[in-house]
Amino acid sequence: MGKFKQRFKNTFLGFQKSILFQYAYFSVLIVLILEALNRRSLFSGVAYICEKPLPFFCSCLIVLATFSVSFVIPKRIGYMIFVSGIWLGLGIANFVLLRFRVNPLSAVDFKILMSVVDIIGVYLSTYQLILICLAILAALGFCVFIAVKTSTVKPNYKKDIPKIIAVMMLTSAVFFVSSKVMKPDLEDANIADAYEKYGFVYCFSLSISDRGIDRPEIYNNSSISAAIRRMGGGSGYGDEDDLPNVIMLQLESFFDVNEVEGLGLSDDPVPVFRRLKETCPSGTLEVPTSGAGTVNTEFEVLSGMRTKYFGMGEYPYETVLMKSPCESLAYYLKNQGYTCHAIHNNTGTFYNRDVVMKNLGFDTFTPIEYMDGIEYNELGWAKDIILAGEIAGAMDSTDGRDFIYAISVQPHGRYPEEPGDYGAIKVSGDYDAAMLCGLDYYVNQLYETDKFVGDLLEQLENSEEKTVVVMFGDHLPSFDFDEAALEHKSIYKTEYVIWSNYELEAEDCEMTSYRLSAYLIDLLGLKGGVISDAHNNLYGDDDYSSTLRNLQYDLLFGEKYAYMGKFPYEVPE
Repeated sequence: MGKFKQRFKNTFLGFQKSILFQYAYFSVLIVLILEALNRRSLFSGVAYICEKPLPFFCSCLIVLATFSVSFVIPKRIGYMIFVSGIWLGLGIANFVLLRFRVNPLSAVDFKILMSVVDIIGVYLSTYQLILICLAILAALGFCVFIAVKTSTVKPNYKKDIPKIIAVMMLTSAVFFVSSKVMKPDLEDANIADAYEKYGFVYCFSLSISDRGIDRPEIYNNSSISAAIRRMGGGSGYGDEDDLPNVIMLQLESFFDVNEVEGLGLSDDPVPVFRRLKETCPSGTLEVPTSGAGTVNTEFEVLSGMRTKYFGMGEYPYETVLMKSPCESLAYYLKNQGYTCHAIHNNTGTFYNRDVVMKNLGFDTFTPIEYMDGIEYNELGWAKDIILAGEIAGAMDSTDGRDFIYAISVQPHGRYPEEPGDYGAIKVSGDYDAAMLCGLDYYVNQLYETDKFVGDLLEQLENSEEKTVVVMFGDHLPSFDFDEAALEHKSIYKTEYVIWSNYELEAEDCEMTSYRLSAYLIDLLGLKGGVISDAHNNLYGDDDYSSTLRNLQYDLLFGEKYAYMGKFPYEVPE
């Protein structure tokens, strides 16, 4: 027994002195720092170990795996410093990003980096940009200095490569098992809650590897055909000569700010919207994002598909829709003789809309590059009043019925933190001075967007063509609102209103963004497609969610059994 104890002691002490043990220790330290930054609290970072041991262990293995590559690199210390700098840089970037929006840093943010270059000045001042550039240059210079000055170690490939393979295999196995075990929770949680619950390292890594929709356990022609039979089909419109124009207004960061508890307003910023809520069908709209991520709400509304079934932090506009067409409200209406237009008073390449809108079935897409007479607000965002003329122009360009999807931008953040003359409406309340300055600016932008809505409806009221307008907020603005202070007690709920210039019978109801188009199809008695039929015929059933998920997989990533193997709509050129 004495020899066994001594041998165990020597083995343990030898392991403590080994480089692998030191790397493991350092990995734990890096993860703790990153989680403290993610939670903005050192105590919460430490508590993460006890609350979520599996994702914490997996996070440490992920960091360790990136460190272990140094075994075969001569400048071992320089590499370690470089990799540590990358991890800490990601953590700091996440910490800073959470000041501007609710959603944390994910891999897709690097994918869309080039499309946001034009608007980076809205979020960062020239002084801040210079500091960031200097910091990056200093970091690169430090890495070069370390690479030159640190000692060189000749790798022992025979001993060290097996270590790397062992670490990588263990990391992959734990990551795979944990992702499968926690997949249901991750799908149900929004991205901010997922990062809070499972940690920055784990979720950020998942956002790199997790793309698309996982293949269902039971997926074949029979299972999809059975779902199609259960769904039945839509009714279709009775008199196609009497079809209404359909206009959807996706209003940037728009909601009834009067409903924020403890916020004082010198005047009502949204009188038109409040009047419409009282006189038209309306209700809450649960959206997949808050403070940012407009295109995921947009995708859900147009396609009827749920973004939570996709990968962690994924924007389908940046992945599958760049190369594949997708069933959508535009395709449904095109099949019934509509001409479909998308309009946005921002750049056409933002979130790849110049490509995606075609794959969603739109015949035309008019971004800001094709607009004249644009006015800009204090932050440089185009004012939404320009959309009224663009919508009228799109309707006048055809003799038949039109579907118009207009995307506004004026109330977009980042919101100023310094006092300024932002308009006539003033705010007060128990909020810090910087937030009150931002709210001062925001409510005056809301007022102008609300006025645009009123002017547009006034024009349509006098039109001889029957028209339905659906307006909704894409997400709440990026203010640090306490959910308890919000009327609907959630930062993931906005509101919608359905207006028409003819009698339209409908009741107020709660809605999700991915059901909104199917609801509209059913309300107007129009003909939909596979996804809208799933919503309208299976909603409320026990297997509604799983069927919707399986259909999304089939239509975008599978064999398209629901279409008998071929996309049934003609994609615009």
